[in-house]
Amino acid sequence: MGNEVSVSIPLIRSGAILPVRRWLREHGRNEDLLLRKTGLEWVPRDDPALPISLHCAVRILSELAKTDGPDIPYRIVGDLGAFEIGLIGAVGLQGPTVGEGLRRMADTMRSHCTHEMFTVTTQNRAVGVMDGWSLVLGDDETLHYVQQYDIAIIDMICSTATGVRPNVSDVKMMPHPVYGLTHLRSWLGDRVSPADSRALTFTVGSDIASLSFPEPVTRAALAGFLAHSGALSPGAPLADDIATFLKPMLSRTKVSLEKVAAGAGMSTRTLRRRLKEEGTGFSDILERTRREIALRRLQQDNPPTMKALAKELGYANQATLTRARQRWRGQTPHSA
Repeated sequence: MGNEVSVSIPLIRSGAILPVRRWLREHGRNEDLLLRKTGLEWVPRDDPALPISLHCAVRILSELAKTDGPDIPYRIVGDLGAFEIGLIGAVGLQGPTVGEGLRRMADTMRSHCTHEMFTVTTQNRAVGVMDGWSLVLGDDETLHYVQQYDIAIIDMICSTATGVRPNVSDVKMMPHPVYGLTHLRSWLGDRVSPADSRALTFTVGSDIASLSFPEPVTRAALAGFLAHSGALSPGAPLADDIATFLKPMLSRTKVSLEKVAAGAGMSTRTLRRRLKEEGTGFSDILERTRREIALRRLQQDNPPTMKALAKELGYANQATLTRARQRWRGQTPHSA
C-alpha cells in the first residue's frame, strides 16, 4: 500500500458512523462532544449517503477505545450495525444468500468509500474476503479498530441468516499493540490470529455462505437503497475532491482550510502546496463551489429566497451573497 499520503481526500459515507452515534445515545454519552472532537459536528443523522472524511470517521473509534476498551467496535455494531450503515449494508443483507451478499458488497464498495479495497473469492462454495486500504489509515492500533469494526459488521450480517455468532473463520487481522487479540476471544474464540500483512482476511464457510436471508431481513434492508448516490471515485484532482467535501458542509458548519486539511489527513502547508501545484487555492475552490450551487438552485422551478440561499451557502448574511453574485457577474456593487 505504500507510505505516501493520499493526494485526494479519502471519503466515506456518513452511514459508517451511524452505529457509533446510536451507541453513544443508548449509553448516555455526549454525542456532540465526540463529533466536535473528531471534526464531524456538522454531520446530520438523517443522511447516510453524505460523504465525510474517512480520517475523521476513523478517529471516532480510536477516541472511544481510550475510554471504553479495545473491543468497543464489536460492541458498537451489536445487532443493528449493518442495517444502519446505508447502501453497503443494504446490498449485503439483500443477498439473496450470504455469499451473494458479500459479492455484492465488493461490487458496491466504490459507492461507499474511496480507498477501501474489499475483494471476494469463492472456493468450494466457501467465500474468502480480503479487506484492505489504498492509503495508510494510521498506526497499528488505529488499523486494529477499523478491521475489528469491519469484521463485526460482516459477522452481524451473517448472523441475520444463522441466528448465531461467530460466523467468520480463519480471521487474520492486525493485533492491538498492547492487548493483542485476547479481547476478541469472547467474540471470535480461536478463529482469529495475527495477520502477516496490514490486510484483513477471513472466510465464510460454504454452509453459511449458501444460506438465504429471511424475508424480514431483506425487507428491513431495503431502506438502505435510498442512500445510493453513485460512486465515490478516488484519483480526481484534489480541487474536485475538496469541492465534493465542501458541499454538504457549507450550510452546517464554518468551513476553513484547517478543517479541509484535517479531513484530508495532511497539514495546511501541504494542502496549500498541493493546490498550488494544481494552479488553484482554497478560496478559489470555495468561491467556485458556492457559485455552482447557487446557479443550480436559482435555476430550479422553485428557487430558494436569497436569505435561504445565503444560509445554504454558508454566508454570514444575504448582503454577503449579493456581493458574491456581483463578483460572479464581473460587476462591482456600484455597477450592479
